Amino acid sequence: MRSTFLLPLLILGGCSHFQPESILYSNELVPSSYQASEDRYAVDEGGSVTYVLEGLRVRVEPMEDDELNAIFPEESTRGQFSTNPYTYGNWIDPLVGHTPKRFTVFRVTIINDIYAKVLLDPIKAMLYTDQGEVLHSYGLPSVSPHNSFERYYRAIRGQSGNEFYRFDLRMGNVRSTAYLEDVRVFKGESYSGLLAFDPLSEEVRQVRLTLRDFVTKFDASGQPIETVDISMEFDQEIDRRVAPQTAARQVPPGGGQAP
Repeated sequence: MRSTFLLPLLILGGCSHFQPESILYSNELVPSSYQASEDRYAVDEGGSVTYVLEGLRVRVEPMEDDELNAIFPEESTRGQFSTNPYTYGNWIDPLVGHTPKRFTVFRVTIINDIYAKVLLDPIKAMLYTDQGEVLHSYGLPSVSPHNSFERYYRAIRGQSGNEFYRFDLRMGNVRSTAYLEDVRVFKGESYSGLLAFDPLSEEVRQVRLTLRDFVTKFDASGQPIETVDISMEFDQEIDRRVAPQTAARQVPPGGGQAP
């Protein structure tokens, strides 16, 4: 699903009867076209890619901000105080005129039909860009080896009681939706959760998501003995265009970085 934001242009003089031009801005990740012809990949119309082994499916769906906001509808409508952990909610950055990306997010779903148990370590997931960047996924606790939601939100948390309250809300929302570590998906079961990475720059045109060391077989003591790397590629599509003039409105004052 495409995320679309309406960007009002600042009007000098603040005339409330002038109908300003607006810019429609959209940013989305879509599956790279070649995967539709690969035997082990299935691409659906909703924009997800499924890696298929006999008796096992791994589905990856890029999540746009409007979809993430729909998961936390109340938490995403409080402007700079929104507590959706994956987005800025409905806050608009006055410096760029639209809601920026906070993270790059994928929903990963494992459907296990025949394997005794399988395991995805979300901390090992990596996102490679065509600009040479290597992005690590976000873990939850501060001890995560690369990126951490706890460290991220502690760094921007203020000292007031409200700031601590919002921090707790965000971390609770992450724990309820993230793809958690050490989750074994047993035969006949499925499991789904979100993987988050740093936001992509607009110069990026293609990314490759790699789920490294996905475990398909364990020995008698529970140690992994068979693994596979699962990779999927997506194209970043960005669109800016002038929209028809909208109803007259006064541009409100605003500013400041969202916490």
